[in-house]
Amino acid sequence: MLSLSRFRLPLVAIQRRSLTTNTKRVRGPQPIASHEVINLELDIKNPEAKKVYTVRPVTFWMDKVLETENKKSLTDNVFEDRPQIMKKMSDSYIEELLPFKSSPDLLDKYVTAKGTIRIGKILEDLDALAGAISYKHIDTFTPGPPVTIVTASVDRMEILMPSTVEDMKISGHVAYVGSSSMEVFAKVETIPRYDPSKPHFSESNPEFSITKPTPNTVIFARFTMVARNSITGKAVKVNPMVLENAEEKKLFMYAEDCKTRKRLAGEKDLSKIPPTADERLTIHDIYIKNLKDEETGPNPNTVPMESTCLQSVFLMQPQNRNIQNNVFGGYLMRRAYELAHSTGSMLVKSQISCLALDEIVFKKPVSVGSLLNLSSKVIYSQGEPSKSFQVSVTARVNNIEAGTSYVTNTFFFTFASNDKAVPKVLPKTYAESILYLEGKRRREYGLKAKKSLLALMQGSSE
Repeated sequence: MLSLSRFRLPLVAIQRRSLTTNTKRVRGPQPIASHEVINLELDIKNPEAKKVYTVRPVTFWMDKVLETENKKSLTDNVFEDRPQIMKKMSDSYIEELLPFKSSPDLLDKYVTAKGTIRIGKILEDLDALAGAISYKHIDTFTPGPPVTIVTASVDRMEILMPSTVEDMKISGHVAYVGSSSMEVFAKVETIPRYDPSKPHFSESNPEFSITKPTPNTVIFARFTMVARNSITGKAVKVNPMVLENAEEKKLFMYAEDCKTRKRLAGEKDLSKIPPTADERLTIHDIYIKNLKDEETGPNPNTVPMESTCLQSVFLMQPQNRNIQNNVFGGYLMRRAYELAHSTGSMLVKSQISCLALDEIVFKKPVSVGSLLNLSSKVIYSQGEPSKSFQVSVTARVNNIEAGTSYVTNTFFFTFASNDKAVPKVLPKTYAESILYLEGKRRREYGLKAKKSLLALMQGSSE
């Protein structure tokens, strides 16, 4: 497979489901003009131009099966230290164009029943992009022990997807590095007046565009990626980063602040400390309301939380594996989103829109051949006049052969009804009350986060 950096290829021959790009790529078949003649000699002296950065597997699944059966020995350089080189923020930059308007074949893979773009597919692409960016940053262009990049967590995403089909671009780069971790900033934005007949690649390096929200941004995401030795599983030091200007320093500090806020928020988690005094009063008020409903009969404007549950089970197939031969994290995000959307639609009995995806922590990998059990429920709805509500999706993995079962992560989505009123959801048990408070907290935090994002977007336009 060829990658793109300083030349453009007609992509009909190299289309693939994975996001495998060096710096720039246009997804889907594109018009071929005389200025797009392939000249492979342009990049012979540039080792990076010939490399492909991908989170998709580069070998067949049967090779993995045979390797397990043959019990191949470890390579000699497994325990060697990796050499490190100083990297710039722009060194890891990758972007990919999604020209939905000019590529019917591409649009057909992403379109929903209502003629809009599937958010689940975009989330899948963003996770693949973050992985490819991370591999590009840690690359030293020298032999060394095998390295695995895993998605540790995804911070809250504000989703402002348009209601019509638009040409889009996904892009991103590493914005912060720790010892073995990287913070990847990625965004999806619309491309007004995109012309597929004009060249979008040159023989020189593309202009680096720092990843921050703009007026055209529809999704802004932050991924925490961690480097591990593929054989030993131990942490691997990533390349340090040099900051070239004040704007990059500001972004680096912002990423560091986000990491600190995330740690502090984790210390106040309801699984670690009890609810606050005000929250305990909220639980008591709900208890009193449930008692009244039992005496007077069901309230048509409220629904019990237990009645909003949906569930789906999937057998994890090798076609959805990543380069580590575990199930691709973006695939889990897409499946969780689609179940959450279905859950919300069942509650409102009308069309809904996704407003945000809250922080996700990937606790354990999902192996090929296991069963993925997704359970969803509406955990918070304030009722009229508010039209927004929170849906949680718990991902539980069942390993059939080992007889084990564990929760790999929990997803939290914010949706809003497009027209109809949303009934108020009431918990009945203490466990459901904790989930209700969790949803309430996330809604309140989400309102502040969206306000901050919109302020950043307005600042970028000035």
